[in-house]
Amino acid sequence: MKSRFILLAALALPALLPLRADTDADKQFDSFKNMSAVEHPADTAWRSLRHAYLGYTEILRNAEQGSSEWSHAKASLKEVFPQLRRAAYHYAGLNDQENVLRFAADYVDLSLLPGMRDDRLQETLGYPILAHLAATNIYNRGDYQSAIRYFQAYLSSGDTSKREMAFEGLSRSYFELRNYDNAVYIASQGAEAFPQNWNMLVIGIESCLKSGNFKKMEGFLDKAIALRPDHATLIEYKGKMYENTGRPEKAANIYAGLRAANPQSLDYACHYAFNLYNAAVDLTASPDSTGSAQVKEYLQRAIPVFQEILDSSPYAANVAHALAQSYRLTGDAEGLTKSNEALAALSAAPVTDDTPLVAATEYMPTLNLANVQIASSAKQQTHSDVDINIPVNDIRRPDTYVIIFGNENYKYFSEVAYAKHDGSTFAEYCRKTLGVPADNIRERYDATLSELREPLRYIDEKTRMNPDKLDIIVYYAGHGVPDVAHGTAYLLPTDASGTDFESCLSLEQLYAKLDEMPAKSVTVFLDACFSGATRGNEMLFAERFVEYEVEDVVAKGNTVVFSATAGNQTAMAYDDQNHGFFTYYLLKNLQDSKGSIRLGDLADALLRDVDNKAYDKKNKHQTPTVNASPTLGDTWKTRTLLD
Repeated sequence: MKSRFILLAALALPALLPLRADTDADKQFDSFKNMSAVEHPADTAWRSLRHAYLGYTEILRNAEQGSSEWSHAKASLKEVFPQLRRAAYHYAGLNDQENVLRFAADYVDLSLLPGMRDDRLQETLGYPILAHLAATNIYNRGDYQSAIRYFQAYLSSGDTSKREMAFEGLSRSYFELRNYDNAVYIASQGAEAFPQNWNMLVIGIESCLKSGNFKKMEGFLDKAIALRPDHATLIEYKGKMYENTGRPEKAANIYAGLRAANPQSLDYACHYAFNLYNAAVDLTASPDSTGSAQVKEYLQRAIPVFQEILDSSPYAANVAHALAQSYRLTGDAEGLTKSNEALAALSAAPVTDDTPLVAATEYMPTLNLANVQIASSAKQQTHSDVDINIPVNDIRRPDTYVIIFGNENYKYFSEVAYAKHDGSTFAEYCRKTLGVPADNIRERYDATLSELREPLRYIDEKTRMNPDKLDIIVYYAGHGVPDVAHGTAYLLPTDASGTDFESCLSLEQLYAKLDEMPAKSVTVFLDACFSGATRGNEMLFAERFVEYEVEDVVAKGNTVVFSATAGNQTAMAYDDQNHGFFTYYLLKNLQDSKGSIRLGDLADALLRDVDNKAYDKKNKHQTPTVNASPTLGDTWKTRTLLD
């Protein structure tokens, strides 16, 4: 827990007596003068000085301005002022940091008192040093409100030697207090004076994101990208800034470059295609521009990308609608017919010449599962009771980021029944119940190894830009596979053979990656097993007739892992509800509690409900487990996903 720095009377040294009036302060000051005549005054002398300082400041605040009592206190404080600096230096020589900070703060506070501000005490020799010392030490103790006072005092001194650090500390203090407008203002001044200061630029960018000030954000981004031209996250921010300021053509150009560097990224593909589409929509608003070559050029670039997105997210109604509009505007009747068939399958209205043409506002696939029958395991899938009545909380969690993997269709193995359905429904709970912004959720379905790694790299970069600030949630539904020779467990990409473990992602690698991230918290949900079995009754490998038990991997750092099974058990499908047993009861508890269930209670509920229902339905045990980092102790149990 961070120490808190409390000002004035709360900083008083032990055994301070109530002060009665100026006579008490005078006595203490006289005592100090007598004791400080020696070269190295004793601690009692400095205690008397502080008694006097506190007494005189009380009088100055309470006495009528201009009265004899007030004038006497002010004159006395002008004598006390240099002695406070002397006290700070005395304790610095003794390496007594608490008293150094106490007297440095008193020294600055005195200069800011009503009645003292016109005396130009900030111009006194040594004032900038003590003001900056107080500011940085109080900032490091987490008392950002007080730190602001001292950073401002330093900047008002006119000293320039530590001006860059003061701007950085002041802007960060405002940011920590969520006063984003002031953080942007100070960071703007600091970045203007010190354009090479990376931390200042990051504070400005973060503050603009928090406050939605995209106009100011552009200047910060330009300076930051000039310093680090290959920084993918900054470039992505610039794309989103263009989106939010109504410049889709520029945004599309940004995402074109990002997509070229990350061709497997669904996120970049979506932003690229929708911005091309929006650029075309904007052009159609001008007279006689609907059939222009530029509109067609934009849409012809967008069409294959929309189709690619639909191949991985076939229930994305917004993508299907944009694709149909694109075919209509480019005069492709055959493409329009096929797109309208897809919309009909989604129970969505077809696109005709009378359909209003509006710009897209959602840049990721919006899944429409209403009235859609999803084939899985050679049977028709109906809805689960956790797919409807999803609680909607009026909260926003901009500091929570979510990665969702739903690996259902494998190249070399049987499908994982309902895995995509599991992932997409969990994403809905993240958006609606947990308040996670859509842009903070990375969904990957039927992911290859690179698609497993890509969002992890993204989250890693985000946490490093925002150390100790972000809550991370990782969800995986799909096959796990054991390396029998070494007793280790892997997540199985959809294109992996299962015998070349270099093409798989080990739990050890996953946990190590999460542990390295400077995240506030990491919560992992694994609806998979690592015994070699599938959600059905068969084994992954035909030659294996027994289920294996792999060695446990211990979570570290701030990580808590909820797993669907224990030991050599199988993570099974709850066919009545069209989900995995584990995911169904995870969602059910989020639904019943509106997301407010404590993680310890969630663990108990999953253990009880999953095992009971799996035994009822499958006559087999499935016992969920929790793997919490030892450094967390039991603190994780009282946390919720809404914290």
